[in-house]
Order: sequence, then structure tokens, then C-alpha cells
Amino acid sequence: MAKKQPELPGTRRDDEAPPQEPIAALDKLCAELDKRKGGAINAAQKVVETKTSIQAALREHKLTSYTYYDAKDVEREVYLNEAIRTRKVKTDDGGDDE
Repeated sequence: MAKKQPELPGTRRDDEAPPQEPIAALDKLCAELDKRKGGAINAAQKVVETKTSIQAALREHKLTSYTYYDAKDVEREVYLNEAIRTRKVKTDDGGDDE
């Protein structure tokens, strides 16, 4: 964890609470949380990559769905889900070009 610069004396107003004292156990747990969140983000990115690969394979084989059995022997189905979406388009309105 990065160390914070110590506060200069006499710079805190009377109505401000004193700075929080660091607690090593909480710092360690917060660091562990950040580490695990990073791992979850990496795992989520890999899930998205796999879904993209499955989508490409379904299109390659000209299928709209595919049935398979997962690790717990439960029947599952993957399918293509095409959606129409809209978004705002930025335009350049400030030009003096004629």
C-alpha cells in the first residue's frame, strides 16, 4: 500500500475530525479485496472472450443454438442473441467551413 504523506501540524480546522490511524489488519484485508477484485475482472474478461469464440463457432457451423452438458451433467444450451441497439452520434456543429 502506498504511504500517505504525513499531515502538516496546524493545517486542520477545529471542526474537522482528526486523521484516521491506520489499522494493519484492515489494511491487509483491503489489499486482499483489491487483489481478488482484480482476479474477478480478469476472469470476467476471459468469460467474454470465450463467449465471443462460441458465437463465432456457432456462426461458422451455421447454428443458432447448441446443446451441451456442463461439468455437473446438467443440460445447457448456448444460443445466438442478436439485438438492435441505438446510440447517440456526436456531430461537429461548431465548424465555420462552408
